[in-house]
Amino acid sequence: MQGQEHTPPDGYRRTLIVTGDDFGLSGGVNQAIIKAHREGILTSAALMVTGKAFEEAVALAKANPGLSVGLHIVLLQGRAVLPYEKLPHLVDRDGNFSNNSLLPGMRYFFSKEARRELREELRAQIERFLTTGLRLDFLSGHLNIHVHPTVFGILIELSQEFGVRAFRLPREGLLLNLKADSSRPFSKFFHYLTFNLLSYYHKMTLTRVGFIFPDRVYGVLQHGDINARYVKYLLQHLPQGVTEMYFHPCVLPCQEFTRWMPDYHPQEELEVLMGREIKELIKAKSIRFAGYSAL
Repeated sequence: MQGQEHTPPDGYRRTLIVTGDDFGLSGGVNQAIIKAHREGILTSAALMVTGKAFEEAVALAKANPGLSVGLHIVLLQGRAVLPYEKLPHLVDRDGNFSNNSLLPGMRYFFSKEARRELREELRAQIERFLTTGLRLDFLSGHLNIHVHPTVFGILIELSQEFGVRAFRLPREGLLLNLKADSSRPFSKFFHYLTFNLLSYYHKMTLTRVGFIFPDRVYGVLQHGDINARYVKYLLQHLPQGVTEMYFHPCVLPCQEFTRWMPDYHPQEELEVLMGREIKELIKAKSIRFAGYSAL
């Protein structure tokens, strides 16, 4: 765990955080995350406070206190907390964010009004999370929007105000990923350059202000297809330190999930999280499970 000294307890040298993203997006996602936590290897969940099944997710989290829960910032492919009248530069008249990251990302850089609205919406999402009574264990973002330089800067300021100290910093090794799964090499190379450069820049800031974050995060390059072969290879070659692996499980059919992520394989990812062979491999490799709350 970077950002401060971290000595793995009980003789373990490798610690694994297993996170389910988009908690609260739909009933199917909620069902999958809780099932994978109770019967599988999932330790944490990233909660969308603007999701259609947000209230159900909160109730499920409270009924499963061992589940570490963080805030999954939504600025793309979803609804805002605040109404259109307060966010005219960020959402359409129905309160929906864009599905494309390019134009909003540019607007954050060049529009003073957009940045002001962005700050208010991020504050509103954090405050909605805190009203649940759940402990806010970490910050992440849908499509990793939380590492956009403008979004990141605002989040760091707000996090210090609200006492949040853990952050998903998405970066992973390209070579190890391609050895595990050689598909989509050009797409993976692009994402590798983008997120590793951003993370290199942000790491200095997070360390300076006293945040903690995993040493590496898997799921950035393999998004939507965290298959068994890929996970087995990673576990067999897992480096020392703290690693997060994030998934997008869902019980299908689920209209809300397939609307936003039609090319993902959520049922297969749920099966990986539940698989006996994966559990046995983790045990054989003496890998310690943890949620963000434990770190």
